[in-house]
Amino acid sequence: MTKGKNTQKRTEGKVLNFDHIVFWVANAKTASSYFTTRLGFRPLAIREATENRPVQSYAVRSNQITLIFESPTSQGGEISKDLIAHGDFVKDVAFEVQDLDELVRKAKEGGAEVIKGITEEKDKHGSLRYAVLKTYGDNTHTLIDRSKYKGVLWPGFEPVENDILNKTLPATNLMFIDHVEGNMADGTLEDSVAWYEKNLNMHRFWCVDYKHDIVPYSCINSASVINRDENVLLSMNEAAKGLRPTSKATEFVKALGTSGVEHIALYTDDIVATMRNLKARGADILSWPPTYYDLIREKLKHSSVKVAESIEELQEQNILIDFDERGYMLQAFTKHLQARPTVFIEILQRRNHRGFGAMNYKWVFEAIERLENKEIKSDHTEEVKKNDAA
Repeated sequence: MTKGKNTQKRTEGKVLNFDHIVFWVANAKTASSYFTTRLGFRPLAIREATENRPVQSYAVRSNQITLIFESPTSQGGEISKDLIAHGDFVKDVAFEVQDLDELVRKAKEGGAEVIKGITEEKDKHGSLRYAVLKTYGDNTHTLIDRSKYKGVLWPGFEPVENDILNKTLPATNLMFIDHVEGNMADGTLEDSVAWYEKNLNMHRFWCVDYKHDIVPYSCINSASVINRDENVLLSMNEAAKGLRPTSKATEFVKALGTSGVEHIALYTDDIVATMRNLKARGADILSWPPTYYDLIREKLKHSSVKVAESIEELQEQNILIDFDERGYMLQAFTKHLQARPTVFIEILQRRNHRGFGAMNYKWVFEAIERLENKEIKSDHTEEVKKNDAA
């Protein structure tokens, strides 16, 4: 043994999984009900407001996806202030972690702002330890140690019965969170990526999208980080110069008032069935011009990739496809979930493809151009017919 030195190796803290996502909303009851009725989540638990904590919380779950909706029950307070500034928005992306103490120590050492130091809450199901860090915009990450807690979600939450509609409406089979994507204020992307590398032991994620020259169409620069086990993926964008007059990142930051979470991507192993059932439940889904699917048919003729789903199925269910020589990814999107054009949900399925659908920015852009050209030709043809008739 070497004298005067501590040879004990320090345990490395790390992010294990997405634990849950918290939305701050004006009406938690109705917001959670939308996810239950339209998106097929089941009610999980409720945490009633108290005098010391005037916040009503409703939790819903679909397989491994847990969402919590929180609303203030009195005037003033942080939630009320943020709702005025941002509207309904994603406040917190919570992670289950290994060695909470070491992870918080490292974050403090790295200069992260600790909103709430390590705290322990207990009930009859055990004890749960957590801490809260500030990340980009007004968002936070709650780091959770669940090793000694067996309750439904969190101390103070009481389980509730399933919604009767889930017994009659088709299941959507949303399985787990594939990734969470945020839009950054101009010039903050690299600092945000570095924050995760320095404070949460995450590393940059190489993505097949990054080899594509998509900036002229999408007007964004993107980067991603992932945890050591590669099951917690966070993507971030900021504005870049492009053909479009503005960037989706710029538009988002303007609408929200700060950097924030733009969408949550939920994974399914059968996106055609999932989208069909989401529509049957009345979910608001984005649609695409028919010229997009004409374009895809042409591109697939020159590709070695074999797509199991038919293009007709994809078109009927408003599903986009991105592919390369190794595989493909299918994705669809809900419309914005609230009054401001900020947060929406992505539904996706991967078949040996690790991208985010970046080429679809280009292909949708090209499809819209095709549609506009068709309309111009159609208008011209009608004008010629009128002149001939005269």
